[in-house]
Amino acid sequence: MSEKPTYEELEARIRELERAAESRSETGDPDIIRTLSESFQQLADHSQDAIYLFDIESGTFPFFNKRFLALYGGREQGRKVLTSGSVAQHIHPEDIDTLRKARKSTLAAGGSEGEVEYRYIGSDGTTRWMHDRWSVVRDSENRAVAIEGFIRDNTQRKQAEEELEHSRNSALIGSYIVQDGRFRYVNPEFCRITGFSKKKLTGMQTMDLVHPDYRDHVLKCAKQMLTGQRTTPYEFQVVDRKGLVKWVMETVTSVKHEGARAALGFFMDITQQKQVAQEQRDKEKLMAILEMAGAVSHELNNPLQVVLIGIEKLAVPNLEPSQKMDLITLIKKHTLRMMDLSAKIQKISQYATKDYVPGKKIFDIDAASTILPRDPENLPKGK
Repeated sequence: MSEKPTYEELEARIRELERAAESRSETGDPDIIRTLSESFQQLADHSQDAIYLFDIESGTFPFFNKRFLALYGGREQGRKVLTSGSVAQHIHPEDIDTLRKARKSTLAAGGSEGEVEYRYIGSDGTTRWMHDRWSVVRDSENRAVAIEGFIRDNTQRKQAEEELEHSRNSALIGSYIVQDGRFRYVNPEFCRITGFSKKKLTGMQTMDLVHPDYRDHVLKCAKQMLTGQRTTPYEFQVVDRKGLVKWVMETVTSVKHEGARAALGFFMDITQQKQVAQEQRDKEKLMAILEMAGAVSHELNNPLQVVLIGIEKLAVPNLEPSQKMDLITLIKKHTLRMMDLSAKIQKISQYATKDYVPGKKIFDIDAASTILPRDPENLPKGK
């Protein structure tokens, strides 16, 4: 299926036929003029766009193609007619003033062309979107005498735009467009995340939302992503309208907006995920502390009891010297055992647990420590 010709292509072809007709009219050859007129009409009738010529003084249409007649014609006394009234009947009542003002503005300002978009009402009651683009024909004194126009059915494009806008507005991810460091467009989800209205955000500098601690980070990551050096989203903090700090994840890409270079960003609130992750880390830390406390208590309990009992026995009167020496050796042995445990705790480099009682684990100090157990032969000797 061939594509619709552009307005420019249609106008160029029509101008070509008009110039040929003018040059041939000077020769007075009626056959050639008639051939060119027929070619002009055939070209117009084959167009998928509605084409018309409106005479301002008489308020009539000296020329129109089949498409224009099919769209805007009416019926009077059982026959097809085309008048200003029949055209107006097919234009939505809410848009008729828009069309008239646009035409009037073009004519009054001495302009040569204009355009407007309006809703068209078909004979069956259906509504379509039309794009009317025209040129003003002026006489030697620059007075407007006629309007040449092309009308294109833009319903599909309009529907696509509305669907895109709906998807933007109903998206669960915030989106925005930035130009020259300022927001030019924001969707409702972006407004919800930041707490600001669309009106307030439009024109606001983007860095005003970013937490001061993350501004350099955001500028660096955004630049890397826009230049293709980064493909993964980046995270940072923003400050909303109420002063609350939120975590967000963002991606940006380069786009064109209203003919100029811009950045399109997608913006997701990950504050809750961050909070859940932090709570999980806190739980894990607490569990590790409890496991360590259980392990230290378990490992120290036995040697401490031995030392305490040995000290109590040393206080008993009339002990033999050999008994005292045995007690001192026992106390020293278990004291060194506690010192060894303290050294292991200081050298812990990994996480390891072991079963303590059914359904409960404690930290495995031996498995988690990087130092080797003391060699009994290297233990300090008694004096």
